[in-house]
Amino acid sequence: MEGARVKDPGPIRKIEPENFSASRKAPGSVKMKRWMLCLAATLLFTVSAFAAMPVRWDQLKDPEAAAYEDPFAALSGTELRSLGTVLRLRQQLDETAETDADRSALKRRLQQEEAQLAAAGVPTDKLLSQRFEVAKKRAAASLAGNKALAGRDIEITGYVIPVQEPGSDEVIAGYLVPEQGMCSHMPAPDPNQMIRYRLSTGWRAEYVYEPVRLTGRLSLKTTRQEIMLLDGQVDMIAVFEMEVTGAQSLGEETAPDPMSRIWKFFKGPVPENSWKHP
Repeated sequence: MEGARVKDPGPIRKIEPENFSASRKAPGSVKMKRWMLCLAATLLFTVSAFAAMPVRWDQLKDPEAAAYEDPFAALSGTELRSLGTVLRLRQQLDETAETDADRSALKRRLQQEEAQLAAAGVPTDKLLSQRFEVAKKRAAASLAGNKALAGRDIEITGYVIPVQEPGSDEVIAGYLVPEQGMCSHMPAPDPNQMIRYRLSTGWRAEYVYEPVRLTGRLSLKTTRQEIMLLDGQVDMIAVFEMEVTGAQSLGEETAPDPMSRIWKFFKGPVPENSWKHP
């Protein structure tokens, strides 16, 4: 019987010491790479979790307080003015001692306005009876800020109104509003659409209504302060405060008229209940 045959294993390879060492370390290197990748992914997730959240102005409103029925919202500007005229004419007829001729003229005007509203399907009497209730809901909604944003680091764009604090030489505080000209050439926004900010960075505004992007910690704290702005004394009521840690000017392409570049930082009397930095 022939002996068992062993398959030729081929030539014996010589493994140099350095190659032997590298081959023994290869699995560890793979583990190290995997560990470093996991660490990098964890750090990236952590940084993302604490990054400032971009926020739009409409997101500052309390969604619950804003969810009320406003029957006046569907009316056009013309219809709202006509409704106001009806209210005014009715009050004149009820409260003033007009001559017969004057009363007749007022009644004719009132009938015309009421007829126009009726033709447009506007329930005049019902709306006028609801005006006080709706006004209360509007006021409550305007003072309600989004609680989910309290204590969050956010990023938001707007226009700055720098304000010099009493006793301070630096202008490190002010207000951020959503539209250029608010509080001077335009009405002030609702309190939950205004942010009282304080700078904890070296950035400084160059002019009033400079377009900027601010980053920082937002807090729910209603403040009130009177300042002297372009059109005179303005009562500034803000629902939010922001400690700004980052600021970026958005450039000349969105800048207001060059005349507004004149350095006019406004200092006015500070009421007892106004904002004060501790």
